[in-house]
Amino acid sequence: MKSRFFALVCCSTLVLLQNLAAGRILSAGFPQENEKKRDALRWDPPQVGAPIRSLSATPPCSLPDVLEMAGQRAEELVDHLQNFIAHEQIRYGQMASLNMAGPTGITGIGPIPGQPEEVSFTGKFDYIVDFGKRSEPLHVQEHRTPLKGTVDANLDAIVGKGLPVLALIFHPSMQGDYEMSCEGFRLWKKEPARVVYFSQRKGKRPRTVTMETASELALHDPNRREIRPLRLKGRAWIGANSGQVLHLETNLLEKVPLIELEESAFSVDYAPVKFQAQNVEVWLPEFAIGYTDYAGRRMIVEHTFSDFQLFSVQTQDVIEKPKEP
Repeated sequence: MKSRFFALVCCSTLVLLQNLAAGRILSAGFPQENEKKRDALRWDPPQVGAPIRSLSATPPCSLPDVLEMAGQRAEELVDHLQNFIAHEQIRYGQMASLNMAGPTGITGIGPIPGQPEEVSFTGKFDYIVDFGKRSEPLHVQEHRTPLKGTVDANLDAIVGKGLPVLALIFHPSMQGDYEMSCEGFRLWKKEPARVVYFSQRKGKRPRTVTMETASELALHDPNRREIRPLRLKGRAWIGANSGQVLHLETNLLEKVPLIELEESAFSVDYAPVKFQAQNVEVWLPEFAIGYTDYAGRRMIVEHTFSDFQLFSVQTQDVIEKPKEP
């Protein structure tokens, strides 16, 4: 079975994880991790349904005020994201699912669940986000250029895309897709924050994340695809004073047994970036990680962003004195 994940933000398409053939992904074309050893990737998806400890009901939370501020910041995020470049490091790991049966039909036979298998690698890229023309609906595209030492032959097969812009769930044009409630007050990395819970609204077609699968008619038409919207629930830590999304987590609202999708979870951290030359500070994605349990395989894709630079296009007309003939 082949599949492809998409995130749709305001009717635009962002790839999250792609081309899983029978739960396997080819690793050819990617260098193995040969740098300073980092902490191993671990299966640890967020659990949105779990209660949060040390959540305070004071000071009181006005949800309309929080959403108004968050909406303004989301609109600013669109402006900032289409005007910066960054270095991005991607780490990928794949492991057996707890639901994966061995050759005898006994669950758990094979690689130890929770521990990465042979399929793991790292790539580094120049990263740019393009939101298209202002006169058009949001159409988000990401561009990655591999840096020296990274071969991107299978990049489209596994790279998570769209994770940095999940905060656009709070864009004014997207808020209506979700039921939202303010759960309380809590610090996030010493920053005071309101914790907002959101869940896909009944009767609303999901636009944030979908999964593309081979059609049942694929035997007659290999290129035929079906798009399956995925219903999400999640939490966001929103700055009490700024309205910035500081941290965001999502889970599936329900599993999708028909396509063997057990889990699709995301976690994104945002941080302030100071651009000295322009004397401006903006909040941009710093770290994002996605977890997918699909067709007997667990996959983790981690993104780390650094070396941010703002860029702009300036033109200047220079009128010179005509030359003497």
